[in-house]
Amino acid sequence: MASWSEIERIRKDTAAARSIARLLFASEREALTEWETGFVESIIGYVDDELTTRQVEKLLEVRDSLVLVAEYRGFSISRLLRNCYEARLDLSEDDEDWITELYANGHHSIRRGQVVRLMRCARQLGLIDESSAA
Repeated sequence: MASWSEIERIRKDTAAARSIARLLFASEREALTEWETGFVESIIGYVDDELTTRQVEKLLEVRDSLVLVAEYRGFSISRLLRNCYEARLDLSEDDEDWITELYANGHHSIRRGQVVRLMRCARQLGLIDESSAA
């Protein structure tokens, strides 16, 4: 999560915001949703003096959701993924396909934005308890 000082600094410095947006667009375009792609493109083309606080919060939220994590709250992502893969037939078809794709690609880390889904699958499969994954 971005700090208030970082949000304020970028809000007043549209060049820095455009730089972050260009980096996201160039290196992470395939990972962006349709809405995120449109939003990032709008920031790249932004010409006013300052952004709103909300625009900067969303830009940094998009950036932070794309960070790779190998561990979450003491849980190894690769171990959770392997365990979810082994029990995947008890998941919905969408979740099963998602877990299978991640596992097949040999992921030892996932994007921060995907952690919630992996933890939900692990809870549903009884691999972790409710209080551990909150």
